[in-house]
Amino acid sequence: MCLGFPGRVTAVDQGGVTIDTEGRLRRASTLLMPDIAVGDWVFVAAGTVIDRLEPDEATHIRETLLEAIALDAADQPGQ
Repeated sequence: MCLGFPGRVTAVDQGGVTIDTEGRLRRASTLLMPDIAVGDWVFVAAGTVIDRLEPDEATHIRETLLEAIALDAADQPGQ
């Protein structure tokens, strides 16, 4: 299963953006949303920014996903 997490834009250049997602830096295309700026919260799918998020929305999504991951880990002992 592949999950997308909200991330914060840390750098913008002609090739796209760098996103910080849970401390991991990733590159993403801005082909669909070229007006992304440093500090924006975004959602990335298949290596492309597909949505800009409000900070509280990004926090809610992040917390919900982390809770789901924790519950899944608790259901799978020994892994």
